[in-house]
Amino acid sequence: MIILKNFILASTISLLTILTAPVALAEETDRVLIQALDDEGNTTVESVLIEQLGEIEDTKTLQPDFIRSISLQDSNEKAKSWGVERIGAKQLHSKVLPSKDSVIVAVIDTGVDFTHPFLKDRIIEGYDVVNDDTNPMDVHSHGTAVTGIIADTTPANVKIMPIRAINAEGNGYDSDIAKGIRFAVDNGADIINMSFSGEGFSPYLSEAIDYALTNKVLVIVAAGNESMDTANLYPASDERVIVVSATDQNDRIADFSNTGASIDISAPGVDILSSAPGGKFSSNSGTSLAAPFVSGIAAMIKLEDPTRSTAEIEKLLKKYIDDRGATGWDPLFGEGIVNVTAYDEGIISSHDTGFIPFPEQQDVPLDASLSISFDRPLTDGDIVAIQIVRGDKELPVTFNKQKQTIAVTPLKPFLPRTTYRLLLIVEHGKDYEMTFVTGD
Repeated sequence: MIILKNFILASTISLLTILTAPVALAEETDRVLIQALDDEGNTTVESVLIEQLGEIEDTKTLQPDFIRSISLQDSNEKAKSWGVERIGAKQLHSKVLPSKDSVIVAVIDTGVDFTHPFLKDRIIEGYDVVNDDTNPMDVHSHGTAVTGIIADTTPANVKIMPIRAINAEGNGYDSDIAKGIRFAVDNGADIINMSFSGEGFSPYLSEAIDYALTNKVLVIVAAGNESMDTANLYPASDERVIVVSATDQNDRIADFSNTGASIDISAPGVDILSSAPGGKFSSNSGTSLAAPFVSGIAAMIKLEDPTRSTAEIEKLLKKYIDDRGATGWDPLFGEGIVNVTAYDEGIISSHDTGFIPFPEQQDVPLDASLSISFDRPLTDGDIVAIQIVRGDKELPVTFNKQKQTIAVTPLKPFLPRTTYRLLLIVEHGKDYEMTFVTGD
């Protein structure tokens, strides 16, 4: 029997360094991020108005401070609640045993009306990034609607951390969103929900997302509502996070929903009834409302077994789906519409996945090869199958079997900022897996 000894990434792993990345200014924003020195001589990153650049000495312009925006679509004012039932949330809720454990979902948005009767017992202390205080009252309505879906989907020990990084006009700078992400991670969030998007890839925001992922925080984002390809948007194009498209009551993809290669999963997003500021309820549509359904399900999966990793939660989210569109993954529905009606604790226990996990690797180079070492020389009788997969799609690779190692090389470079799984299947032995995330 062959026992896997270790995995070795043949290429050197280097961390993303945003301070040396060349950037150009953009018309989409009136602010830029600069590298400056504080009063004590330490290097800091600050957001300043473009018109102020000539007035500040000893600085280096890093990138535009892009603006991300929230968006809701017209909805049927008489809509009734249907999303919770469609995704099987009540069935999963009934199978999650009461416990003293809690799961925290951070909602980075326009704030939350934490006085709302439906929400007030579910809210923990949050942060208003824009005003730099601990009073993240909703200045719009969007964040309250997103939060209401999570509360409606989950039991009482799923707590919601409101973080206001979006202003009353529905716009937020990358610098504020990044601060919100770091606050969420540093204050115990298990899951971050971000229901906004915008044009322009941001290394600064990407690094904040990497901070969350490195600290084992699951990040779930909305695909956006422009009926366009997510490749043109961020963070909806980031393949390291879970990107959610929207569906209607007939299991069709919503006509406004963005689609593309980064879509992971879909959820209800048309005529969704949820909480509104002032103790009210209202109906809205948008991928902004699809994402929190997935965040709620992810929270319950985490609650059922707090030891689950982000990779295990993502795997389970994609297992419990109703496949729609083309068979398997497709750019409209992703893996399919989330539906945990058939949830079975015994089946989906993280201790019964069939694979022995190895430590997750981050920032793997796009041209990396992988070397697998064994505890003894390989013989002709040793049958080892090795796969590299993205979602349910297997990548073509070549193998070089040597005396005590197997070198695995993909025929094409990896995609940037993408999660892959290396699967090692040993006949008459054990099976192993390693999740790795590529860099830029």
